[in-house]
Amino acid sequence: MNIKTFAPALFALSTLGLAACGSSDPAADDAKTGWAGIAEKAQAEIREEMATKNLDIGQGIAGLPSASLSPQGDLVLDGKTITLTPAQRERLVDYRTQLAGIAEAGAEVGIQGAAIATVAMKEAAKAAVSGDSASIEARMKDQTDAIKVAAQTLCDRLPALLEAQRAAAELVPEFKPYANLDEKDILECNTDIDGATP
Repeated sequence: MNIKTFAPALFALSTLGLAACGSSDPAADDAKTGWAGIAEKAQAEIREEMATKNLDIGQGIAGLPSASLSPQGDLVLDGKTITLTPAQRERLVDYRTQLAGIAEAGAEVGIQGAAIATVAMKEAAKAAVSGDSASIEARMKDQTDAIKVAAQTLCDRLPALLEAQRAAAELVPEFKPYANLDEKDILECNTDIDGATP
């Protein structure tokens, strides 16, 4: 996961939906098999992955060795685990915890986006038949506005992630080259959402 590209991608996740959901058409009101069930499953998978697997933090960063963080806060550079003090490990676990929260919330926003995309296709077909595009556009705007609010909560989490990243980078010199989220990314995240058109 390249953190530098993570912030601007948050809103894109919510509007594009999740391709992994497949082409089925879940019933919106079915919490077990519909979109709510898919969101619950996606969040559970993310929680499981964050709890058990190393998180790639160096992908796509030119000139740097591969890097990952274990659930226990181990920093692995180019396949070698860096020796850490308990305080250093705690900072890396804090950073990873912030990432986990954002990833889980992002899955929910992405599922909401996918659900709205499905409804939008149906509504567009209805509009083509009935010619009543104005009322359909109004209904869709309400739903896309709700997605923008949800996506904004992801942007609102970025300052805490930045703070955790800075604390880890200050204490763990080997981590510092991978700590590339900055205030500009937070601003871009908010700008992407503010400038998005429903």
